[in-house]
Amino acid sequence: MAFNSKELHKTPHETNWVVQINQLLDPNNLQTALQTPTSIFKLPNSITNSMPQAYFPRHIALGPYHHFKNELYQMELYKLDNAINAIESFKLPQLHQIAADLEQFDIKIRSCYNKFLDFGAEALAWIMLIDGLFLVQILAISNDEKDELRRMRQDLYLPSPFPLFVEQKLYCSLIEANLMTQDELVNDILKLENQIPSFVLKKILPQNLSNNLHILFFRFCEVVSPKKLPPHDSPQFMRYRGYTDLYQILEQSHHLLHFLYLLILDSSLSIDRPVGMALLRGSFLVELLNALASVLQIAFLQQLSEAVGLIQSLLGLFRRVGSSSSSIGEDMNGPPLIPSAEQLRRVGVKLEGNYEDFHESISFEKERRETCLKFPTIVINAFSEVVYRNLVAFEGATKLNPPCFSNYVALMSGLITTIKDVKILKEASIIESHIGNEEEVVKLFDGLRSVLELKNMAEIQMVKDINSYYESCWKVKAKRFIQKYINPMLKVIVLVVVILLIGVVVVRTFCGWFGCSRILHVVSGMSKD
Repeated sequence: MAFNSKELHKTPHETNWVVQINQLLDPNNLQTALQTPTSIFKLPNSITNSMPQAYFPRHIALGPYHHFKNELYQMELYKLDNAINAIESFKLPQLHQIAADLEQFDIKIRSCYNKFLDFGAEALAWIMLIDGLFLVQILAISNDEKDELRRMRQDLYLPSPFPLFVEQKLYCSLIEANLMTQDELVNDILKLENQIPSFVLKKILPQNLSNNLHILFFRFCEVVSPKKLPPHDSPQFMRYRGYTDLYQILEQSHHLLHFLYLLILDSSLSIDRPVGMALLRGSFLVELLNALASVLQIAFLQQLSEAVGLIQSLLGLFRRVGSSSSSIGEDMNGPPLIPSAEQLRRVGVKLEGNYEDFHESISFEKERRETCLKFPTIVINAFSEVVYRNLVAFEGATKLNPPCFSNYVALMSGLITTIKDVKILKEASIIESHIGNEEEVVKLFDGLRSVLELKNMAEIQMVKDINSYYESCWKVKAKRFIQKYINPMLKVIVLVVVILLIGVVVVRTFCGWFGCSRILHVVSGMSKD
């Protein structure tokens, strides 16, 4: 009876855990779990707190991590309706049969996720089936629907349609119901916590569509990719990244985001922890001259409040002299930076973008007549925030070594610190931006610095060469000399000038209230006596 009493009081969480442990006691199941790479991660708060909307789905939950959230429940009926329609569209067997087949892969599915999934095999199979069919339906377009979709689009206002969704019935119905925008739909599909294992998609699809899953993935990725990709059927693509075809990339990837990662990155790329350097920003000398000019232009009988305000500004200026000189060599929070694009151009470095291989096109070439930093052109669009953050998170969670994309973003963050840097990089064809203004690009990379973790990795030679070249330029040496030797003396000079200016203000104010001529007359009369 005592044993039965414990069984009655066992929580669902404990029950599911015991069931999974019993399954893993089978040597075959345990071997399957050990051989299946974990590739879909629940991210720590230290990452997601920086921008939750970039990591958590806002409208569509795909997979188990967010499936039962109340705020995402509205989409469940749409996903279920889509799954029912998929039976006819994809010529599938009954959904119950597919779900039962997926239960056979329960251990392998769970092994793809890094967190304990607190529900049974049947529930997990249905989640994978419904969400997987929704994802594939979004990516696929049925030729039989095109005429109907053209009529629908005439009645809907769909500005700048996502190329993949131009003739997508499901997409049109979501927009028509005002459930989400195009960008929100795409961004939710790209988030790491919202991925579905590729092998699951292959299991639920008919053979003809499963064989073309790599084409569906590529058509989606080429639009959201941070780098322009060559056509998948071109000779250039056959040489690109060392793969023979797209199917080989699909076989090596574990989900859609991983597929995008393999498309754009070369694992041999290693750019780590650029050496930090920052120049003094702003000129206190200009402020000092402006303050002097304001003193000379003040009317003789100005109010005392104006004088007090001027004294306060002079004291504030003096305080900033010390802080600005002490901040030389320091920069914003985040990984150390190489010189910005503007700083490099000032010392004669030519910046040049290209559409060649992602790894080989990054180079720093020093020649007699010209020094050139060649960099692959990066595409920035409405999806870049989510794409960059989730690729960085995926790379960090899987502990890929070297963290190629994180290092690449760190290098770009070093080049971009101001709006002027963005303009320079756009002129050099290093940035191809489709998001309004340059300030948004600066904010994008400034925000990315907070999620970069590049520790205990050696610097590569190219980064050393960039910093060494920059430090060896006479303009930089002159500025360093001024910062080291002239600034301390200048601080004393500024102190003296500020004291003199305050004295001038006090005398001017005193004379304005009491009249200097009368006082001088009294003083001169006393001296005669």
